[in-house]
Parts: sequence; structure tokens; C-alpha cells
Amino acid sequence: MKQLLLCMLLAAPLTIAAPMQLNMQQLPEHTQFTYRYASMGQAQQLRFAIENKNLTNHFRQFRAFKPVMLQHYLWRDLRAHVAQYPGAKLRKLPPADLLNYQLQTADTTLRQQLNAELAQLTKERTAFYLHQQYYHQLELPWGELVIIPDHQRFMQDSLQDLLPLATVWHDTLVNMPTRQSLAMLTSWIQQIPYQDLSNRAQSSGESFNPPLKLLKENRGDCDSKAVLLAALLRMLLPDVRLAMVYLPEHALLAVQLTPTNDDMSVSIEGRDYLLVDATGPAQLAPGQIAPQYEIYTRNDHFGYQLL
Repeated sequence: MKQLLLCMLLAAPLTIAAPMQLNMQQLPEHTQFTYRYASMGQAQQLRFAIENKNLTNHFRQFRAFKPVMLQHYLWRDLRAHVAQYPGAKLRKLPPADLLNYQLQTADTTLRQQLNAELAQLTKERTAFYLHQQYYHQLELPWGELVIIPDHQRFMQDSLQDLLPLATVWHDTLVNMPTRQSLAMLTSWIQQIPYQDLSNRAQSSGESFNPPLKLLKENRGDCDSKAVLLAALLRMLLPDVRLAMVYLPEHALLAVQLTPTNDDMSVSIEGRDYLLVDATGPAQLAPGQIAPQYEIYTRNDHFGYQLL
């Protein structure tokens, strides 16, 4: 099992706008966020407040995934299961950081039964432990089995905490067409600083920032920004279907809006989804993605998770 995702910094736009300004004022009960930035050729201001207790407690239990700990828990469970059968024993095999073992029993029928039970138990307990830590397994079209943050749960469990932000955006977008609303939200998130980690291949989820942490630290990578955008869209456009799209070294948000002939889109379970890249700093409009990723989407070489 490998870890995803490696997000690459997109090329800067041809025209360089003034960088977004953020002022965070911490008050006794809440923190006031004030953003000043440019979008669609106009100066914009966004102001909202988040309760300090929510900023502090937002997914505090989320930690970088440690494969060694998962193997430790699984080994404990497998040994306990085999201990129920007299005459059967598990012997751990090297290397220590992998779940390699040998089932020892003279009973051929019991060996076959236990091997099947242990395989099923490993699958079930792996899913259980990953779920506890806000991770899940995903099999990608090119044969990789990866462990990634559970973006759907992060989005869903962030809605209440993000309600003050969504309320402010609702007042701005209430009379705006859906596609223009999507463009406005995306433009703001793209201008939040990109979180560039030099060793993302070994970060094991460490670089993923849940939405409030992204706002508090004022930085995020591709999947962190996509989850923030997805959460806002879920509250502002609740009838629009969403999905995370996973490419080699990148993640995008897919929004079920009718694409034009010039748009980059993908088909997921028989439905067309418009691709949206919230990573930044390039101001890519909905339906635009960097050229290096088009080969994957055009050839259906991607994984996905419905949100």
C-alpha cells in the first residue's frame, strides 16, 4: 500500500496580480478573518468570524498515517483470532514493518479455514482502523492500492464549522449564476498560499489540512483546497453532485455541471463532471486544468471518490 497525493505547484499565470492580503484578528471568543484580493478584474473583500473553540478542536485527532502502527494493530488482532483454535499458531516473519506471517497447524482443513478467516479479518480491521483515523483505501486504475485522507468525511464533518463562511458567501452569490458562483469561490481559494512540502512522497497525510486548519494556517495543498471548495459548494449548491478526482501526483474537484466544448471534464458513473482545480496560484477557471494533467483525464486514467 502506498500513500497519495503528490501535488505539483502549477505554473504562475501570465499576468501577476497583487497577492491576497489576510488579516486575522483573534478576539476572546472568535477570530475575525478579513481577506482582500482581486477576482475577475475587481477588488474583493471577504470577512467572517470563526469561534476559537472550533478552530482549536477542528479534527484534532487527525494525524499522519503510520503504516507500522496499522501492522501492529492487525498483528494483535490476528494473533487473538488464531488463539481461539487449539493446535494453531501464528509466527511473525520479517520484515517487521509488514504483515508477514506463517500459520502453523497440522490440520489441513483448519489451515484452509483459518487462512480464509485471517484474510477477511485483515480486510475488515484495516477498514476499521483507517476509518477511525479519517483515512481510507482506494484502488487506482493503474493498479496502485493507496491510503489517503477520507476526503468525503472531512468535507461532511466540516460543514457545521464552516457555516459562518458559507453564510457570508451566500450573501455574495445569492443572485449569481451557478457557474459564476463556482468561479468566484475557486478564485478565492486558489489565492490562498499553496502548501509546498519538499518530501510529499513520505508525508503520509501529514500535509493534508482540514478546512479550518487551512484557514487558520493560511496554506493548503491540492486536496486540502479541493475539500474546502467542496464543503462550501455542498452548503451553497446542495443539489450539485461532487467528486474528488485523483491523478498521478495531483487531485482535482469534479462538479456535475454541463461542460461546454472547451471545458475539461470527466465521466463518472455515467454522469459528466466539470473539472475544477482549486490549487493555485494560477487562476484557472472552472473547466480548465494544467496541460500536464489533460492526458490522464482524456484517457480516463484517474481514480475518484464521490462526495
